[in-house]
Amino acid sequence: MVKNNNHSVFPPQEEFERVVKRASSSDKKTNFFLPPNATELDKAKYHLCKSILRYKHQHKLNTKNIAQQLGLSVTKMEYILFSHINKLHLDELINYANGLHLPFEVKINGFYDHQKTSPEAH
Repeated sequence: MVKNNNHSVFPPQEEFERVVKRASSSDKKTNFFLPPNATELDKAKYHLCKSILRYKHQHKLNTKNIAQQLGLSVTKMEYILFSHINKLHLDELINYANGLHLPFEVKINGFYDHQKTSPEAH
């Protein structure tokens, strides 16, 4: 572990990258870790997965119960609960969150051209 002012902070970068690589490539019941260079799309999907997981815990549901509530297979539900965002689409996660009546907001913080555009067709 790297120490900062006598406090444990984080494992060395190499160890962190090894664990992230192993977890993100796993099909087993392993939580996906969001990498530091994640895209805005991946961040949005990850946060929706975490919101659905939070709902499951708050309502004391098991995986089968919440899967039935959303009309999903247990396998698909596990992809959500373990944040396997590489196997999920943003639109489907939005629909599942809506189905659970979860409050959420999706923001895309990207760069765009500040120039005025003309409403004319050319």
